Amino acid sequence: MGDGSMWATVFIAPGELSFQQMPMPDIGPEDLLVKINTALTCGTDVKTYKRGHPKYNPPTLFGHEFAGDVIATGKDVKNFAVGMRVAAGNTAPCNECYFCKRGQPNLCDDLLVNLGAFAEYIRIPGRLVRQNTFALPDYLSYRQAAIIEPLACVVHGQDLLRIQPGESVALVGAGGPIGLMHLQLALRQGASPVIAIDINDGRLAVAERLGATRIVNSTREDPAAVVRDLTEGRGADVIIESAGAKATWLTALDVARKGARVQWFGGLPGGVKVEVDSTRVHYDELTIFGVYHLTPLSLERAFRLVCNGIIDAESLITHQTPLKKLEDGLKMMMRGESLKVAVLP
Repeated sequence: MGDGSMWATVFIAPGELSFQQMPMPDIGPEDLLVKINTALTCGTDVKTYKRGHPKYNPPTLFGHEFAGDVIATGKDVKNFAVGMRVAAGNTAPCNECYFCKRGQPNLCDDLLVNLGAFAEYIRIPGRLVRQNTFALPDYLSYRQAAIIEPLACVVHGQDLLRIQPGESVALVGAGGPIGLMHLQLALRQGASPVIAIDINDGRLAVAERLGATRIVNSTREDPAAVVRDLTEGRGADVIIESAGAKATWLTALDVARKGARVQWFGGLPGGVKVEVDSTRVHYDELTIFGVYHLTPLSLERAFRLVCNGIIDAESLITHQTPLKKLEDGLKMMMRGESLKVAVLP
């Protein structure tokens, strides 16, 4: 393969994308070539478009949530064939470094990263084929399958928190796709109450429809007061921040009870420092989790959650756009008018 051309959207610089033709990817003996049916936008894509990304060197292909059809296989590929419908993660660990051997493959020193979902075709490298690529059952749509990568990040984050039945959970920045996946998983774990905090009424309406015990628009209500009212004055047992803003990181601490577990899921721009009340952290014995990315195990579990209908993926995909209008989809997300946008090559 590789003698043809394809259309792709290329990240040139912050605020600048280019829709252009380029050679189709070549594949090696262990690789797959996939024709993308559906790619999804995410918060990382928006951040990349707005300010760039420390791990992307423009000009570069980007986008990483997708599902499609295998149109070519390397000679050594064993478990996939032309015509199969597949979805894949965007990374694969080496399984040999210090962190992999200690059960932290998301922190792998040689993490393979595969980008380029905002295109007609994508190459899936052999290491990714072996570890993090899935054949889709007939009943699962491409749109539903494309959600597994971000869901796997949420699964990994909640694995660290170990939410127990009956624990109260406050979700700060709950109205975005990540927050709404955290909401669904927390409810699945038996958490109660589950309080969704956001600034966007439309997104909070989705959270309410998906089962949130109480929704809180923090521009009109004090989240800490609402959470205390619902938890006999204590504050929440578990708090998950998904908005990725300095103010919401601090809100997560404000709504925490003594002894709470707080997860800062949403990343901040590089170099940003956050000052916290050390007395609160120390004497209230708060546990604060950073969290990064996913593991092969969390990706497999995310795939099964979607296959079994436990996660409502369709509620998270509110719009669609052709590939050449990807920029319009990203701007809709920036304005808070959409959750995820399905990008159709």
